[in-house]
Formats: sequence, structure tokens, C-alpha cells
Amino acid sequence: MPSMSDSDAATEKFDTVVTRYRRVERAASWATALFVGLVAAELIFSLPLWQGLLGAVAVLAVFRVPLFTTGGTARLRTTATPTAVRDAFSGAHPPVLVMQWAVAEEHTTTADGATFELSYLLRLRSITMSTTVAETPAAETDFELRVTAGDKPWGTYGVTLTDEADETLIEIDVRSDRRFGLRGLPSWLVAQRYYDAALTAQGYTVCTRDRSLSLRR
Repeated sequence: MPSMSDSDAATEKFDTVVTRYRRVERAASWATALFVGLVAAELIFSLPLWQGLLGAVAVLAVFRVPLFTTGGTARLRTTATPTAVRDAFSGAHPPVLVMQWAVAEEHTTTADGATFELSYLLRLRSITMSTTVAETPAAETDFELRVTAGDKPWGTYGVTLTDEADETLIEIDVRSDRRFGLRGLPSWLVAQRYYDAALTAQGYTVCTRDRSLSLRR
């Protein structure tokens, strides 16, 4: 059984990872916004007025067009029991959404999942992310974690749990329902950099993780 000092150390490690992630993610987002703004301004000042304005609008539009989608698989191990793992997925801190709930302003547990309130653009805008754990009729997975953002489908995580005596093997199939543009690419890349460390800090060993980024079809 983990001691109090072990728990405190794990919490401190997790907080450190999240703090670094948030700092780098914000810097990347602001750098991207600044770059786009400079490109748009350069077009306005270097071209005739109407051509410059049209060029600036085109640049801003390109960075907002939802071009990318993601997917992938992961295999994790933990000393927690399968029941405890399932409870974690259906609670306020689902491990696969650590980069979302760790920076959310509010967490609310629901009957079959949770909701997170996330803000961005200096808290001028916000979005509600909701999770629901559902049984799957097919035999491929034990259950699914279905995620929405702003009442729109965001992603589905098919989860299979295998009890291996002292450990639980967690196999995850990620099916993304969201699309994002170039402006969201830096944030996604930063999240991938810190994702494994955040899972490790929660007590999960990352055996393999394959996350793909592809152009929308």
C-alpha cells in the first residue's frame, strides 16, 4: 500500500508535468497566433489595400480550416484492479483525458461520466467537455469512453481490460471525431510531448502508444 510520502511525491510529480505542459502549450499557442498576425499584417502593408486585405483574410481562414484528424492505439499497465481502472475512466479524472481535466477550471461528476469546463484565449472563451462510459455490444472492447466538446462529438476510446494477477493491462483504441486546423497543431504536438509523462505520474506504465495525425478525408 502506498505511503503518504509516496502519494505526496506522485502528486508533486504530476503537478510538475501539468505545469510544464500548460506553460509550453500557452507559449506555442501565442507564438502561432503572433506568427499568423504578422503574416496577415505583412500582406496588408506590402500589397495594395484590397489585395492585402483579401490575402490577410485568406491566411486567417486557412489557419482555421479543420484539416487534421487523429487516431491511434495504446497499451498501458497499472497495479490498480480492473474495477478501479474502470472507475477512473468513468470518474472526474479519466486517464486518457489527462491533458483536458488537468487544466480545466471545473470538474463535475455525472451518473455515467463527468464534465469539464475549459477556457482559452485569456478566458474570453470557454467550452464544456463531457464524458460518458457505455457498454459496447461488440466483443472487441469491454466499454467505451465517449467524449463530446460543446455538445459535438470529440472522440471515442474503446477500452479492453485484462486482469493479469498483480497488474491490469489496458488496451485502448482511439477514434477521433474532431477536426482541427493549423492553429491547433502546436497544441496537439505539445500535448503528445507530455502525455506519457502525465500518464506515468498517475501510476500507469506506457507499454506502447501509437498516435497518428492525418489530413481530413
